[in-house]
Amino acid sequence: MSRRGAAAGLLAVAALTGCGGGAPEQPPATAASPAAEPVRIAAGPTGQTAVLAHVYAGRLREAGFDASVVDAGTERADYLGALERGEVEVAADYSGNLYLYLRGRAPVGPASAAPTGEATPTPTPSPDAEDGGLAEDLSELLGLGEERADDDDVLAGVQDVLPEGLRTLEPAPAENTVAVVVTRPTAVEHELTDLEDLGPVCDELALGTDLDFAGRSYGPEGLEDAYECVPGRFVPFGDQDDLVDALLEDRVQAAALFTASPAIEDNALVVLADPLNNFVPQRVVPVAAEDLPDAAADVVDGVSAQIGTEDLVLMTRMTSARDPYTPEEAARYWLEGGDDT
Repeated sequence: MSRRGAAAGLLAVAALTGCGGGAPEQPPATAASPAAEPVRIAAGPTGQTAVLAHVYAGRLREAGFDASVVDAGTERADYLGALERGEVEVAADYSGNLYLYLRGRAPVGPASAAPTGEATPTPTPSPDAEDGGLAEDLSELLGLGEERADDDDVLAGVQDVLPEGLRTLEPAPAENTVAVVVTRPTAVEHELTDLEDLGPVCDELALGTDLDFAGRSYGPEGLEDAYECVPGRFVPFGDQDDLVDALLEDRVQAAALFTASPAIEDNALVVLADPLNNFVPQRVVPVAAEDLPDAAADVVDGVSAQIGTEDLVLMTRMTSARDPYTPEEAARYWLEGGDDT
């Protein structure tokens, strides 16, 4: 997608969500004085968190802080270490992956795999994958017994296991978790609204996934345990565009995608609800140093309150277009016209 196309798509969605109609008036920016508090924000693990870092920085500068975005690495060990050492004061992350990392578990991986084409063999789950799905594993880690973990449980868990000197700020409504999606005709044909509906017809369908899905505990084992869903075939893809094409062409009848993927909106795909929370919750949550000034924390909290999943979709659309915007450019777009202040 070109820049023109990406911007057109952004404006169209902004109009539908009530965010369009020209850039709203913003509070006048306050020039940072030599005494202004410096706030350094880590770009974080993904393109989305990099955009958010520049959005935080823009709002903080408007409030009079000397804010800047710092490349502290895309690995959690890197930017959490930078937070602990006082090299940065804020970083955005995703609640589920962050919790699993802090508990010593491997995160579920990036939102898109490197393009390697389509593979055809049915994958075999990793022997290290635990029974019961990731939500059950989370429940055990969080001490919930048989109750499955939800957003609030994971967010509370993150706060409990953060290193000393760090804290979480207000989470955004936005999430970017894995979901099973189908085309509208498939949803109508099988009367599908959630994964409980999918279970009885699962063996009739092929499920397209990324290359790592089979080895994750929410993958084949999680779907079978939670929903008695055993697809007729698992078909792994190394490129999301190929996966979406296969879904639209009915070469697979369901696909595991991230909820902030523009492909869902662009193709009117139906996201099947996950009432048993098989897939790990992934809310956007800023992590900050304990000594971050309260006034700066309030600014970041104000941004979080305005960030929904649709905003992550728009940010992804801009930064992944054929002629992509930089994270700073995408943030400037959002600051000038993508919010409703």
